[in-house]
Amino acid sequence: MKALYISLLMLSLLFKSNLTYSCTIFYVAKDNKVFAGNNEDWEDPYSKIYFYPPENHHHGWIKFGWGSGFPQGGMNDQGLFWDGSSGPYLAMPLSEANKEKYPTALMQKVIEECSNIEEARGIFDRYYCEDQYKAQYLVGDSLGNSIIVEGDNIYSEDRDYLVLTNFYNSHPELGGYPCWRHETATNMLSSYTELSPYFVGSVLASTHQEGRYPTQYSNIYDLKNCTIYLFHFHNYEEFIIIDLVEELKKGYRSVDIPELFSKINLLTPSDGEKIESTSVTISWEGMPGSSYEVIYSSESEFLEANSISQTYISSDISNHSWLMFFMPGLLFIIPCVNRKKSIYLPIIILFTGLFSFQCQKEQITDPEVEVIEIKETIVNLLPETTYYWKIRAHSEGQDDFYSETITRNFITEKK
Repeated sequence: MKALYISLLMLSLLFKSNLTYSCTIFYVAKDNKVFAGNNEDWEDPYSKIYFYPPENHHHGWIKFGWGSGFPQGGMNDQGLFWDGSSGPYLAMPLSEANKEKYPTALMQKVIEECSNIEEARGIFDRYYCEDQYKAQYLVGDSLGNSIIVEGDNIYSEDRDYLVLTNFYNSHPELGGYPCWRHETATNMLSSYTELSPYFVGSVLASTHQEGRYPTQYSNIYDLKNCTIYLFHFHNYEEFIIIDLVEELKKGYRSVDIPELFSKINLLTPSDGEKIESTSVTISWEGMPGSSYEVIYSSESEFLEANSISQTYISSDISNHSWLMFFMPGLLFIIPCVNRKKSIYLPIIILFTGLFSFQCQKEQITDPEVEVIEIKETIVNLLPETTYYWKIRAHSEGQDDFYSETITRNFITEKK
């Protein structure tokens, strides 16, 4: 009986340690630049984008979320951004007494009708909604203003950034505090030297989640230019650039986020590597079936760039990774069949828990796909020259969007 108790305790701790989910959201404005970023952490890998063109005196906007259609975050064509995070239950006596309860998603009303924080405050002063009992919003505009809406409170600070994770600033004792992601983002946002998409991406990379509730997608919002950089499954080497105004001209539609990406992982040369030749082999990992283009230039802005392109066809490789977990389990359990039930039963329970957890983790995180290593050789380069390079990819079956990677560079030496 004691062995059974120990095994059940181990199993409960195993699951409890992996049932932590979270989101990281921040807003930063400086030197006439305004950016927002978010990591959306959840178990469902099938995330989506929805485009809503302007109509009936409503602003056009983009929404990120899942198949349910509930808005997790987004931005309108006026540069008003928001994203939300979950939290413990928070009572709202002041709102219940003085405001009207909005029947659906209140943030949709805000994003469709408001252009700036002042207008958004007007709606929050009049309405509250059911979601606010267990959620809070970070809202920011293109003018450098931002707020956090948490229950009865509207929270802001006299500085150029705001950070939101999963505790309430007004009631940290309710749970989620202290938070390493909040601390990491705050430290980075309080000490940066240059505000750029690359810096915002570094904050996202430093605060992403893995495991049971991984970061499914991430966004960098350029609120001044109504541009969004979209990343998938905490891979910060590959992204898609969304020009919101141009995309809204194409009308209403929804797009599955995972299908837009080719799962690129840059291999060689490493950033800043010195090449003892006037030729170089570029290599990376990516999904077969996508088309790839190596873009390189002696100018960091790629104003005059060359490219090599090639499409790689998928091979038929089946995935049997589950056998890696099932077969060792059989070897472990079978010898126990003839032993006492007091030992056999806890082992069965513990193994079942471990096995089911592993299967569940693989199913709810990034769906495993085939990737291959791809190489292209560039010749006739100039000696003693710094070259910049990146990969541009087009996922199979996608007409609207191309992804690209971060930029690396290498240096050719003397002949």
